[in-house]
Amino acid sequence: MSNEPKGDREKNRMVRARQRAIGRELRRIYDDVVREPIPDDFLGLLQQMDEREEEKDGKAEHEAK
Repeated sequence: MSNEPKGDREKNRMVRARQRAIGRELRRIYDDVVREPIPDDFLGLLQQMDEREEEKDGKAEHEAK
């Protein structure tokens, strides 16, 4: 058996149970956030960044020739 006194074992068991409950709740919240759609404004910004990057790549490629 364990060298821990019974009170310590019970306390450790409660701490582990609380940690598991916190972990489950964090996973639930994370899953909810992951399922949310990406806002159109954010998608628009990403598209603008991609377009600017493509323009830079095109200019650099053209200047290298």
